[in-house]
Amino acid sequence: MRLRRMIKRQSKWACYGLLLVIVAGCSQEVVRQEPLKPTKPQVVLAEKDKQAYRKALSHIKAKRYKKATGILDGLLKKYPDAAGVLANRGIIFVKRKDLDKAEEYFVKAIKINDKLVQVRNHLAVLYRLKGKFTQARDMLDAAIATDPYYANAYYNLGILYELYLQQPEKALENYQLYLDLKKGGDKQVSQWVSLLQRQLKAGK
Repeated sequence: MRLRRMIKRQSKWACYGLLLVIVAGCSQEVVRQEPLKPTKPQVVLAEKDKQAYRKALSHIKAKRYKKATGILDGLLKKYPDAAGVLANRGIIFVKRKDLDKAEEYFVKAIKINDKLVQVRNHLAVLYRLKGKFTQARDMLDAAIATDPYYANAYYNLGILYELYLQQPEKALENYQLYLDLKKGGDKQVSQWVSLLQRQLKAGK
């Protein structure tokens, strides 16, 4: 039963973009290149570089990772402190299953701007994949402290508490918070909530 649930539960990863919004799919979300109150002075891309960045994001969406990598690496030579560019580079490392390099780039992005909750979400999932469950929880808690309305952090906390930390009450709490914030609802997570409620009731 637990194994089947683990297979079904897919972490909510993010996909990053500019403040001028480029969305890359339902299970991916964009990071702001020009975030509010960055840790370091804001990096502003030149207009032609913004266009190149948009193109890189479209390549990521289409799974053309080699083309995206070329563009992002070129931008990082000009803008080494561009947190959004670093985060997207990290996403490509995830797609290529190089989790150590992905972690390196996500950490760099957070050091530049600790307000990027999507990057914290990515890093939390990486920590979970590496078995660093406490670090994953702390990273998601930090994301929620920064933005209490960031639904994906509650989703991933629910998975972490249910399947890895064996705390079903906290899993249920976080799934419910996720559903409260999820526009249009989430039928699958609603089913998980119902199942947990029955299990907890039966266990009393």
